[in-house]
Amino acid sequence: MTRRVGLSILVVSLAAFTLAAPSAAQQRQALGLNVRFDLLQILQGSALAGGSDFGLDASGDRVDLTGSGDFKPGAKDAAGGGTFVHRHADGSEVAHGVWVVSGFTSWVPGGGNFALTGFTDGIGEASEASAGIVTLHVRLSPAGGSPVDAMFEVHCSLPAASIDTEEGIRLFVGPFAFEQDGGVTLFHILQ
Repeated sequence: MTRRVGLSILVVSLAAFTLAAPSAAQQRQALGLNVRFDLLQILQGSALAGGSDFGLDASGDRVDLTGSGDFKPGAKDAAGGGTFVHRHADGSEVAHGVWVVSGFTSWVPGGGNFALTGFTDGIGEASEASAGIVTLHVRLSPAGGSPVDAMFEVHCSLPAASIDTEEGIRLFVGPFAFEQDGGVTLFHILQ
């Protein structure tokens, strides 16, 4: 009888351990999802990488940005980059160069339904597309000038999203805030 009780306890213990073991999805979630972001171009009804987004500051200066990247919110890790052109309100160029992600700050996922946009997803699976807001540290390296640190936000709005945000980018360079003035963005949550 003692042998049966001992065997029963072992079987129950193994079953409990098996049920408590994390699933593959839980392990991925614990390690952190990988999220891709893109500043888009829309061509012939398709959302494609390689587009530009624009921002204006209070004085009318304009910044044009291209780029893409990825981040892992759970690991607080990010990478990516692109180009920028900064122009005064009169159109004269202030600076141009490249920007590179230097750190991760925050991620607010928003879900949504890409299929309701009517576009074809030319970057990833439409089921992976998501609205959201990511805030990143970036370093702007103007041609012939000294690097400047900035904060960069990518905002994506999709139909049926759980968040309400204006589509586009925001760039904060010292006291200057460039607010979205054109362009589109998209996130893909990669498994």
